[in-house]
Amino acid sequence: MNTYLIIGIVVVVLGVIIGILLSKKKTKELTLPEKVKKANIMGVDVSVKTIDGTINFADVVGWFKSLKLDKEKDIPFVGNANVFKDMLQNFEQKKSVALFIGVFDEKSDKIIHSQIIEADDFDQKTREVLGSEDLVVLS
Repeated sequence: MNTYLIIGIVVVVLGVIIGILLSKKKTKELTLPEKVKKANIMGVDVSVKTIDGTINFADVVGWFKSLKLDKEKDIPFVGNANVFKDMLQNFEQKKSVALFIGVFDEKSDKIIHSQIIEADDFDQKTREVLGSEDLVVLS
């Protein structure tokens, strides 16, 4: 009789443990572009640079280099400014295209540097980097 009681208790305990494990929702790990899109930029000064002509990607790279980034935590990105309209509520696009560039701090999950560059067009290199993506994380 004691053996049946012990087996019954073990079965109930295992059933409870399995039920708990199966009922827990699995959280989806966000990709880096998803984290950047959801990042908080409140309090970050988003400057707007307007160019008459074409955005030159070499100038974008130069802006990133001027920031002296920490490769361990700072992640540079470029994206179509239209994707960030909800976050950039005060931005009114006046030119044909706008590029949102910035740095995402992976440790704080915040965008720590950012700038919008609007212009008449993207240069070929900018088009290649963006491709069909709304946001591209640079390495």
